[in-house]
Amino acid sequence: MTATLSRLFHALGTMNTILVEQAEDYTEAADALERAERRVLELNDTLSVFRPESEVSRLNASAGCKDVGIGSDTMHLLKESKRYSQATGGAFSITTRPLSALWEINARCGTVPSRAEVEQALLLVNDEDILLDEESGTAALRRFGQAVDFGGIAKGYAADETRRILLEGGVTSALINLGGTVISLGKDRNVGIQHPDRCTGIAMGRVALCDSCAVTSGDYERYFEVDGVRYHHILDTKTGYPSRSELRSVTLIGTSAIALDAVSTAIFALGAAAGLPLADHFGAEFVVVTDALDVFCSEQLRGNFSLLSAQQSTRA
Repeated sequence: MTATLSRLFHALGTMNTILVEQAEDYTEAADALERAERRVLELNDTLSVFRPESEVSRLNASAGCKDVGIGSDTMHLLKESKRYSQATGGAFSITTRPLSALWEINARCGTVPSRAEVEQALLLVNDEDILLDEESGTAALRRFGQAVDFGGIAKGYAADETRRILLEGGVTSALINLGGTVISLGKDRNVGIQHPDRCTGIAMGRVALCDSCAVTSGDYERYFEVDGVRYHHILDTKTGYPSRSELRSVTLIGTSAIALDAVSTAIFALGAAAGLPLADHFGAEFVVVTDALDVFCSEQLRGNFSLLSAQQSTRA
């Protein structure tokens, strides 16, 4: 098959594109593409904190009171989130919802929360307070006021699911882009790494992907300023404030989008010295951009990464 099939749709708080370029059978590929889109939309309905009827919203509403029945997707993501939280020393956490909601409210008002408000919300951040019973298919949050948000891991899971469905449908070449969580199937593709100080779509560098994933965590997409100080959305779970790790972005390349999604966030929050060993632990290559716009990449990427525009040269 040489015809191109594509889907463009909104889910998980972002625009998503799935492009199928080659497959064993046109009809099966078209069906797989439709099923992949439905799967992402299903996950959006199940996992969104902004839908009152979602499983996550029901879990959050019952915090400190009772357990709730959940489906296999929510159970799997809760288990995986706890695993990544433990592996990163809590730098990745899904129980930051009370804290992120506090910052979101202040961002809309153009204010900064008080230290007392931050410290109060920070007390609720602890992924060990997620209680799971796989036998009964239930979950609970230990304390009243706690809440989870899969924003840091849902796109990775959805991208992995999309890849699985396309492969099952005989797709041999495709590009999946769920809001910057990118998977390339079947052939080499150059994927741009956003310049932190330029308009969306202006790349600082590009990396070649083939049958692999690329995920970026950065401070340039969601932020606000108060009195000349910039506050971005990636929070330090130790302080409750936006991370000050001296990094502007972390891009990870590997095979599992869900792992890269979680670990890139943790590395950004921890900083290069403390965080980059996590990339090696999870078998991922990296490209990081510092506050000074220095660009560093892992040794294995030196032949596959090219610098397009920056103040400093690339170093390993």
